Amino acid sequence: MKKDFFKLLLKAFAYGITILSLIIGVNYAVDASSVIRPQHMQMAKLALAGNTVAVPENYNERIYQVCIVNSLRKIPETVVIGSSRGMFVGEEITGFDNLYNNCVSGGCLEDYYALLGLYYDKYHALPKRVIIETSPWVFYADNPEGRWQEDGKYHDSACLFFEEVNGAELVQNSNTDVENPYISLSYFRYNIEQWKKQGYEVFEEDARISTDVSEAADYPDGTIRYEASSENESDDRLNKVLSTSGACTYQDSDNMVEIDPEKSIRYESLIDYLQNKGTEVIIYMQPFSVTQCKYSFDDNLNPGYTLAYDYIIDFAESRNIEVYGGYDARDFGLSDAQFIDYMHLDRAGTNFTWNYK
Repeated sequence: MKKDFFKLLLKAFAYGITILSLIIGVNYAVDASSVIRPQHMQMAKLALAGNTVAVPENYNERIYQVCIVNSLRKIPETVVIGSSRGMFVGEEITGFDNLYNNCVSGGCLEDYYALLGLYYDKYHALPKRVIIETSPWVFYADNPEGRWQEDGKYHDSACLFFEEVNGAELVQNSNTDVENPYISLSYFRYNIEQWKKQGYEVFEEDARISTDVSEAADYPDGTIRYEASSENESDDRLNKVLSTSGACTYQDSDNMVEIDPEKSIRYESLIDYLQNKGTEVIIYMQPFSVTQCKYSFDDNLNPGYTLAYDYIIDFAESRNIEVYGGYDARDFGLSDAQFIDYMHLDRAGTNFTWNYK
């Protein structure tokens, strides 16, 4: 009886090892989001050589920023940090030469520290000017964004620079959930889907110069180009923006009803540190679509957004910081036709907002 039990146990163990090996093998070999085997160094070198680089589907933006800073020969005079809502803010729109846009999707406070920490660690110095795209959920206590923890170099950069600025260890948000990509079942499913979709092309090197103006790409200053269906005005794009209804739920920010004191302290400490080091700070706020503003502001379904705007304006005034933009599209005479979706302006709309007088 015992022998039968142990045989069954060994079979189950062997089966489990086989399944685990399959998951690890597929995740490592396919790695559709490049979180295990980063392949972005060649992309970075192409971009910094003055090329427009095609963006692979779901590439890891934070690992890419590590590669960018590692590949730079000298520190840019102006650096833009923040989320995807700031990815159009570049040399053409701002008028600042020698600029690099390091924004990452879902950028949170820890991303601010990580991105600037990459520069500080390499150059032991900071840019002359930092533009900080600041979205309201940056100040939400339960912001679930955890992608800044996925790459060791990026994570360590955030922790080390946080300690440099605040003289204390970075306490990480317990609400974030970061999976181990080697054994992640959800990543396994995603990799299988990409394998089916792309065939053996999924294993090929992704870095290449973009020659097709309709595809997503990164420009040499770090700003982006969306694929044509999103980049350009169209009835389909407009209809998607107009279909917005209810509160903005991004980063669970519909539950945000106050400015978290700890988040605001971290934000203020970073900016005070930059100013004390002689770095000029500019804050950029990107508007939400007109339709979204009706829900978020008129119906007060995102009460934290107004609080965040008022807080930023008051703080900026106290530190003599120039502020560009705002959260309400109607303050700038924008229309839904200038939005890619409910929270992303297109390039022309961003240019108009930045230069609005």
